Amino acid sequence: MAEMLSDPMFDDPEELVQLLQVIEHRSREFARGLPQQEQAEAQWEGVMFFVGEQRLVAPLDEIKEILNYPSNITPVPGTKSWMLGVANVRGNLIPVIDLQSYLVGNKTDRGRRSRVLVFAHHDVFTGVLVGEMVGMRHFSETMAIANHGVVGRMEKYVRFGFDLDGEVWPVLSLFSLAQDPAFQVAAV
Repeated sequence: MAEMLSDPMFDDPEELVQLLQVIEHRSREFARGLPQQEQAEAQWEGVMFFVGEQRLVAPLDEIKEILNYPSNITPVPGTKSWMLGVANVRGNLIPVIDLQSYLVGNKTDRGRRSRVLVFAHHDVFTGVLVGEMVGMRHFSETMAIANHGVVGRMEKYVRFGFDLDGEVWPVLSLFSLAQDPAFQVAAV
């Protein structure tokens, strides 16, 4: 390049500028564009589980951790039947609630697929026992439906659901649950 600039053919700076403009024009003319960007469909992520026979999904962004049933739950005297006790999870004491007992009235039959969903609302960690963990799932927002079919005590914690192959998966908000004064008071 230095040799080209010292070449007598490029004594005039205007000629050099014109040559550079021609090269730029040719480059743009034959340049390939970037691949066309496709708009990604909005996805909603959730954790699917059962409370009794009821299919539910909780927003993944509300869940901090999913635990096996802790072996070190200490019962707390003078609490309601749905308050299983407190568990020491890596040095943090977390109250563990039987979600089925709280919502439906009967205790969860713990099995190998039972899990404790840990969530934090206003920096207060709480664990809820669910009878059967199904897994995590990405839902297209086009799958959302308003008619979730949930009635009874659970209804006030459900705003919408998802239709997955003809089955309705209502979305249970753990944050709505935590804001309920009835959930906040476990004392008898």
